[in-house]
Formats: sequence, C-alpha cells, structure tokens
Amino acid sequence: MKLGLGTSRVRLVGTVFIFLMGIVTATAQPGSQATPQTHDEFVAAGRAAAQKGDLAGAAKWYSKAIEKQPDDYDIIFARGGAYAATGKYDNALKDLNVVIGRYPTSIAALHLRGSLYNVKKDWKKAMADAEAIIALEPANGLGYQVRGGTYAGQKKYAEAEADLTKAISLNPRDHLSYLYRGAVYEEQGMAGKSQADKLKAEQIQRGQ
Repeated sequence: MKLGLGTSRVRLVGTVFIFLMGIVTATAQPGSQATPQTHDEFVAAGRAAAQKGDLAGAAKWYSKAIEKQPDDYDIIFARGGAYAATGKYDNALKDLNVVIGRYPTSIAALHLRGSLYNVKKDWKKAMADAEAIIALEPANGLGYQVRGGTYAGQKKYAEAEADLTKAISLNPRDHLSYLYRGAVYEEQGMAGKSQADKLKAEQIQRGQ
C-alpha cells in the first residue's frame, strides 16, 4: 500500500479543500475516450475527473474501481478524500476507518481523519488521531498540525499556537500550518502576525 496521494484544516473547512485536492488528483492521468471497464480504467477516469475539479464524479469512478478491487486501499483513501472535499464527511470517515483498520500506522490516513474530526468538532477523536501520529512519528509535523487545529477549535489559542509553531519547525514547507497559525493569530487580534503567516503560505504555494 502506497498511500502517497497527497500527504502534502481554527477555519478548517475552508482550508481542508486545498489539502484534499492534492489527495484526489495526485498522479492523475488523462482519461481514455472509451467507456471505462476495468479497475485501472475506472481509477484513471476518477483521477481525470478530480483533475478537472469534478470531485463528486471522481468519487463515483473510484467506487466502480473499488467494486472491481475491494482491497485497493489507495483508492479507498482517494475516494475518502473526494467525499471529504464535497462535504460528505461521514462517507469519508467510513473510508478512512477502513484504511486505518487495515493500516493503523498510516500517517496520511490518520492525518486526514483527524483533520475531518476537527471539521466535525469531534475534538476527542481528533486529538486521538493527532497524538497517534505524534507517537508514531514525533519528527513529523502533521500530528502537531492536527492537534493545533483541535486546540484552536476549542479556543485554546496558546496551545494551538505552540503546536502549529512546532509543526512549522518540523516541516517549514507545509503551507497549511502557516494558514492555521495565521487564523489563530487573527482570532486573537494579531493582524500583523496573521498577515505574515498567510503571506508565507501563499509564497510556499507559489514555490518560493
């Protein structure tokens, strides 16, 4: 299992879409003009749809691929990302639970699931996924990113800022951590710091 589909959301709903687009469109290949029939053709059609921004269509194609090959956990993960990006959070969580049930140490799946629990304000479950990532890979900023979002959602801004700063120190090229910390600063009325973080996030996205 690769699960390398975009491991790179407080205002998590707004920024989770950016992250999810990386999951569902990664390694997308142009779709065939012929009607898809095989697992691989359904996958290609799903990725092509996602690349065009049709994430609902991508989820449908991925579902057909999964019917052909129910143990393709990468595509189950990708479908979970497509569901999440279209607001079908419960469907997304079902897919992620399947993936994590088979691969409980998947950082990518734990990160996405924890992020979605933050969106749903299920702080206890979000915290559990965040701390699972930290325990598995303490030098990986994703766990601190999720936990920072959990703290921010509960208005624990000091803890959120500390975790997001830690996430940035571990992965200074992850623009999402800057976006989240910028939002935390904004909630506290720190306009200058907020703007600086948002600008840094934009620069990273532009490859600067």
